[in-house]
Amino acid sequence: MRIEKRVAKRAKSGYTYHVKINYVDEYGIKQTYSKSGFETKKEARAHGVEIEHELQTKGVLQKDTLKTLNDCFLESMELEKNSLSRNTIIHYNDVFKNHVKSQRIAQIPINRINYTMLQTHFNQLKTLGKSLVTAQKIIFNRAFRHALKCGYIQNNPMHDIKVSYKERNVETHVLTYDELENAISCFLDMRGNFNKYSYCIATYCGYYLGLRISEILALEKTDFDFENNVVTISKKLESRHLKKSEMYLTENMKTKASKAVLPLPAPLKTILLEWFAFDPYDLVCCDESGDFIHEFAFGRACKKIGNKLGFYFHPHCLRQTYITNIVQSGCDIKTASKLARHSNTQTTLDVYTHTNEEAKKNAINKVFGNIDTKNAPNLKVFN
Repeated sequence: MRIEKRVAKRAKSGYTYHVKINYVDEYGIKQTYSKSGFETKKEARAHGVEIEHELQTKGVLQKDTLKTLNDCFLESMELEKNSLSRNTIIHYNDVFKNHVKSQRIAQIPINRINYTMLQTHFNQLKTLGKSLVTAQKIIFNRAFRHALKCGYIQNNPMHDIKVSYKERNVETHVLTYDELENAISCFLDMRGNFNKYSYCIATYCGYYLGLRISEILALEKTDFDFENNVVTISKKLESRHLKKSEMYLTENMKTKASKAVLPLPAPLKTILLEWFAFDPYDLVCCDESGDFIHEFAFGRACKKIGNKLGFYFHPHCLRQTYITNIVQSGCDIKTASKLARHSNTQTTLDVYTHTNEEAKKNAINKVFGNIDTKNAPNLKVFN
């Protein structure tokens, strides 16, 4: 360590002190650390001792930075934009803009943020819903992971953060087969002949294949192989915050496991063969002009029907029902996870635990695989 005295007109004494330390980094490359502006030699030496201690204990130096949590999050999103789906990017950016960006903790240098500050911030979020709190935690984690990679910090304080949130009053509802058919009947009572049939088909695809709504609305006739009784899931509809004219298909799925070839249940095959003979378009679920159906429109229709029938009905209920039915049929969890196209089995188990008691008692008799194909749902109402 070297301490040099330099002339500085703005200093009270007319001098400042400069610290200089030569060292070899973790890659064996010679480096030099230097910092000036100390009023006294004692201050400069104390700082030099601190830096030498950091080098001896950690082997690396934390970079002196003014980068904030906001800066680090935006930098991380820019670097990873090609590996994230458009919906994910929009969701994180919305939460960041509306709930994180203006917070004081997000505007100070990230290397000054400690565990206590973070835990205090998340304690204040306990009145918010699970999805919003979880999204904020992901945003903070992304920022700190990026800062760690860049050398702005030496550890990620988010590892020990505990979060709490307001539980939803509405429980996830697992549909019985009778409830499914009642929902279909309600769709058929809607105005607009072609659209209501498309909604019925979308509902059946969700129930028998467990697809996400964006995947259902992206299905094309060519995805179905009736000879081998399989369906290929390889794309989804980008529709979040987009006008109908701006929607498009993409192969950038939620996870790598989302792309798969699934067995085609016999009841659904019966329904689709009839539908394909009636539907003149390439899209399986579309409007009367052959254009995409917006997921929000289908979601609103499901909500109205659920209110009418007296239970919570959302498009994602169909996927959760599919997963629950598969597990309750006796299928091992690993196979169930493959059919659900989850990236890990724990996600499948987490969904299954939402099952209500009534569904547990009746599911084994309601699983679509046990339905006699001779008595498969008949939609001979197309005209």
